[in-house]
Amino acid sequence: MSSGIARLYNDWEKWAATADQSDEGWQSDYPRWSLLMDSAVQKMTQPSPGSEDVDYIDKCWAISKEGECLADYARAHVERCWTVLCLLTESKRRATRWQAYDVLSCAGRKAETLLRKGLSDPDDYCKRRALLSLARLSPKDAKELADRFCRHEDPYIRQASISMAVASKDTAFIDLIARRLAHDPAWHVREAAQERAAS
Repeated sequence: MSSGIARLYNDWEKWAATADQSDEGWQSDYPRWSLLMDSAVQKMTQPSPGSEDVDYIDKCWAISKEGECLADYARAHVERCWTVLCLLTESKRRATRWQAYDVLSCAGRKAETLLRKGLSDPDDYCKRRALLSLARLSPKDAKELADRFCRHEDPYIRQASISMAVASKDTAFIDLIARRLAHDPAWHVREAAQERAAS
């Protein structure tokens, strides 16, 4: 017999096949959205969720990326959701992984290993969210990480390296990174660097 989350998610998929998808966040227009999200929360907080439940939780995180309601719950209850959060970093779904990385910094130092693994994520957006999340933990090698990622080919990762530089708390180094990126080819990186230099 299928679980409640399975029944609700499969019903959501049937609904989504003919739903109006023209607006961002259309996924939550599903009439039983709250029930589906509540069901995901219930499974997220189990000590040892089964692999099928984890897959449905993963799918629910992916479809709730716009409102981040499941990510918000996990931020507020990170210890209760820790087991699932660790598993979600292994998701094949980009929308799930970036949210999981973003939430992980709420767990403090014990999340550092997972976030460092996220720095090698094949998707640059996920990598950036892992970098920003790790910066919030002020890692000991923040300077080395900032120096490495300020040279990345993705401009948004270069911009995120400024946050990692700030995490080093070394004002001379922060100024160095800001000066280096003040002439970046991407306007938003230059703007972020100039704002940092001016602060």
